[in-house]
Amino acid sequence: MTKSEVILYIWPGQWSLHSFEPICLAAVIFLQLSIPGKFSVVECTNPELSPTGTLPFISHQQHVVATLSAIMKYVMGLHEKNSPIIVSLTAFQKAQSTAWYEHCVSSIGDLVSHVFYAQHANWNELVYPALAQMYPIPQRYYVPLRIRDVYRKRLEASDLWTLPGEEPEKKSFADRSKPETEQPEKHKDRFLRVFEREKVAEKARAIFDIYARLLDTKVYFYGDSPTSLDILVAAHIWILTQAPFPDSLLKELLKNTYPSLVSHADRIISLAFPSPDSVVLISRRKHSLMSLVPRFNLGRSSKAGAESSFDSYTWLWFGLAVGGATLYMSKVPFLV
Repeated sequence: MTKSEVILYIWPGQWSLHSFEPICLAAVIFLQLSIPGKFSVVECTNPELSPTGTLPFISHQQHVVATLSAIMKYVMGLHEKNSPIIVSLTAFQKAQSTAWYEHCVSSIGDLVSHVFYAQHANWNELVYPALAQMYPIPQRYYVPLRIRDVYRKRLEASDLWTLPGEEPEKKSFADRSKPETEQPEKHKDRFLRVFEREKVAEKARAIFDIYARLLDTKVYFYGDSPTSLDILVAAHIWILTQAPFPDSLLKELLKNTYPSLVSHADRIISLAFPSPDSVVLISRRKHSLMSLVPRFNLGRSSKAGAESSFDSYTWLWFGLAVGGATLYMSKVPFLV
């Protein structure tokens, strides 16, 4: 490891978590376990700074590395001899670990996204206000909704966009004024919400069962030290159990039915963050008028994920602002 420090760019921390986004949190945990004291963190809300259009990414000397798997590979290539992260897996274990890694991103990752964006109380009371405060005006009025819309497409594909607890469709004044006995639709909506919640819980049980069996009575998934899989699973479970969700369906399910997974996540977090000042935060990216102008990266082949660009909305706001100012100035008489 050279004297040059690794800089990690992640989505901001919330609710005493180092980042509210599980992949970013996993990146912090990984670096803290691999190169403690030799990296710093910058909170960022502009994924366009990344070569892939997604967070997290790192900068080190002349290198910029994006995606968690690429970050892990790069940092491991620095040959840190005292790292507690396992690097000597067999070929079979490496193949297994890679497969489980991708499964975790798609399965437990979808559950986290469901809790954030598809559960009505969590979105309205916790997630949307947190996202909105990260952005300046006018971005705070459309970026959180844009992020949610991207996740909605992913969750619809996995049958997790069910919105348990979502308010029923607005009814006319005449319908709302009917007595309770004359509103059968209200009872139907209530039944549907209960049914959808149980469907989500059943899907979550099927996923958590797999990882509980994989972990069994072991301390870590492979060997006596944590691997990338341990870190990734722990980051997702930690967010589900530590964020103050108003709707605690999956939090209660984990704590009551899967204590081994909760204990595993606690173990990883305690190992990575033995003290509150374990991670050095450089700063949060400041907002300015230039943040309203989209950044162009000709070397980027595609934009992916919920963190991909919001260029069309940004151009709309920027165009309206410039057009409005031009129109105003054209109507103001010049003073001699």
